[in-house]
Amino acid sequence: MKNTITVLGKIISYEIKDIDIDKVEYYPENPRINYIISRYPKNKITQDIIQSELLRLEQTKERMKDLEENKGLIDEIYVLRNQVVEGNTRLCAFRRLSQKYPNDKRWKTIKARILQDDVTEEELFYILGIFHIKGKTEWDAYEKAAYIHKMIVVLKKNPDEIAKQLRMQKGNLEASLKAYKTMTKKFLSNKDDVNKQNEELKKFSYFDAFYRQKELIERIEKTPEFENNFVDWIKEERFKNAQSVRNLPKILNNKRAQKEFRDSEPEEAYDSAMQVLYQDKPGKVDKFYKKFEDFSDFLDYVEIKKVKIDINENRQKKRVIELCYKKMKKFIKECGLEV
Repeated sequence: MKNTITVLGKIISYEIKDIDIDKVEYYPENPRINYIISRYPKNKITQDIIQSELLRLEQTKERMKDLEENKGLIDEIYVLRNQVVEGNTRLCAFRRLSQKYPNDKRWKTIKARILQDDVTEEELFYILGIFHIKGKTEWDAYEKAAYIHKMIVVLKKNPDEIAKQLRMQKGNLEASLKAYKTMTKKFLSNKDDVNKQNEELKKFSYFDAFYRQKELIERIEKTPEFENNFVDWIKEERFKNAQSVRNLPKILNNKRAQKEFRDSEPEEAYDSAMQVLYQDKPGKVDKFYKKFEDFSDFLDYVEIKKVKIDINENRQKKRVIELCYKKMKKFIKECGLEV
């Protein structure tokens, strides 16, 4: 059955049908596949290598379980010029199940959307972006960033157009792109260890959090070596999680906290630095005390003459301040403070 979709103003036809699982190939440009095979020389990469690497992934094993429980496939794979451009994990799972159940015909063919042959690389990646970033089947953060890198750096698309296409703020798109470049160039090890690979890819959120902070980007502009320091801190596991990276500017702006972060044992570095911050500037790390600091700063800039006029003219405004004063007196007394 022939169907059509419109991509970048072009009507693209596709046909949905069952195809032989051994008649199609894996798509090496898939962001996840591209990484897991990156340690191999390009002239040595084969379909068998791609399949063996896919079989080692947890997501492939999980997909096999889902397919067995469902007794089949729900979403079609996408095929362009005999390559599975979307659904490589599903294809791999089908092939493994076909080996496991050699007499079960349901695993011999797979439902696919066959795209017309003249789809360009730009149109293809637009389709994948819609499917994975705005659609129901999301890529993880690293794969999204790899897609953005492909569109902007490789296909030379305008960042404003890509941001609009993906409904992302341009600043977030730029942060994602910078995070991808730094992580790929300076962090990913390409070791022959699938578990290590998966753990490394999970660290993308650390890089993304880093490049979303203007103060940290300014530090790199002034001292390029700072970027290498940050990469080393991730490798040493000085951060507890990606959220911890958001507190890095506060740590670096306090000499004692920065020293603790740099000099402490990696597993203690973040907590030690935050403890110093808590002691020196509790409002920097605790929202409760931050509110008191904000209120204190607010009082420093109040126009007393204007307030006097207001409370003399409006009794309710006077009551608001009096109630605040009464509650503060009670709070101070219950905390055991002497003022």
